[in-house]
Amino acid sequence: MAQLLALIELGSNATRLLLAEVRMGAGYRVLQQKRVQTRLASGPERELPRRAVRDTLAAVRGFVRSVPDGNGVSTIAVATAAVRDAENRATLLNPLIHKYGLNVVVLSPHDEACLGTLAVLHHLPMRDGLVADLGGGSLQLTSVRAGRVEDTASLPIGAVRMTERFLRGDPPTAAEVKALRSEVRERLHRAMPFLECRGRLVGIGGTVRALASLQLAARTDEAMRHGLRLSQDDIIAVRARVEALPLSRRQCVPGLRPERADIIVAGALVVEELVRASGYPELTVCTFGVRDGYLIRRTFPDSWPLHGPAPVVAEAMAAAGSGARRCA
Repeated sequence: MAQLLALIELGSNATRLLLAEVRMGAGYRVLQQKRVQTRLASGPERELPRRAVRDTLAAVRGFVRSVPDGNGVSTIAVATAAVRDAENRATLLNPLIHKYGLNVVVLSPHDEACLGTLAVLHHLPMRDGLVADLGGGSLQLTSVRAGRVEDTASLPIGAVRMTERFLRGDPPTAAEVKALRSEVRERLHRAMPFLECRGRLVGIGGTVRALASLQLAARTDEAMRHGLRLSQDDIIAVRARVEALPLSRRQCVPGLRPERADIIVAGALVVEELVRASGYPELTVCTFGVRDGYLIRRTFPDSWPLHGPAPVVAEAMAAAGSGARRCA
């Protein structure tokens, strides 16, 4: 029997709705997708900006209203790095739980990495390698061996956070770019020794999809970007091109969404440094991510990419008061 699942992703850069028809153990079909840029990671460290909270609540309100009525619809919201790290996350979570009646889960760094990796393993022929999920707030790294998660790391070097911290010039100055590189290199230097690199490097997240579109010089569909291989030289060339442009011209570059133009330089720099630090000759683009991994987990409960049983997705709800529920 089919179940309708409305999945709301409270991302660090954007808030998304994915409505899918799920048939347990058989498969799922995506019926609708929506996206609103909300920039939850754009505030000071460990703080959700008031405007971003208002925009997110407005986006969720619109999403909830668009979901079909009926007892067969299950609605859940999942949050990632920006919400997880924020000391004032209750300003967002309380209304979502108590006003909108949503079941909200805040993913741990490990579970966020595993869900993204599950999406990669489901959609690409990968047995060994490194999965890199670059979002607005963080970079999740997952080493994979024999189709299973071996280790994970979470680094606070997302595209929005790095832009807010380092890039003020238009275009960015050489000193700003140097400072950003230094921070990213130091973070990667600490993480890489714990992640054995073999097989191939796969990238997911908005920045990676944008780099694929820039390489193809067009806003292409997922089929054209999925599986695309970007060499280190490809990434450097794309980064150098957008880095040299002021924002007004960056917004007009073929293949780049105008609303991502302000954070693409930082995102491209992070990807470039990741490829260099990891030693892989290229990065393979995967257009699926955490929300797809969540759907796969709900549809195929035995597909969790860990040795042993799948854990219940962790919730960090203490700051949100009563009403917390676990995600089944």
